[in-house]
Amino acid sequence: MTPEDRDKLAQTRFAIISAVRASGVVLMLFGMWIWWGDLLDVGGNTAVGLPLFVLGMAESMLLPRYFIRQWRTPPRA
Repeated sequence: MTPEDRDKLAQTRFAIISAVRASGVVLMLFGMWIWWGDLLDVGGNTAVGLPLFVLGMAESMLLPRYFIRQWRTPPRA
């Protein structure tokens, strides 16, 4: 693998990790909006909003760590 290929791969992986974190934050905000806002029900809807919030939090905190751990280990030959 050439240095240019390694740089391109690192840039792609960084973009993926950043996108996963950002989408997790967006899902958390959407879940909070449903949970506490009047989007679905007056006074909020905990049954829908809370799971979305938790899923977004897990996506933004755990999934990037999983990707980093998978990409850090050298590929097996």
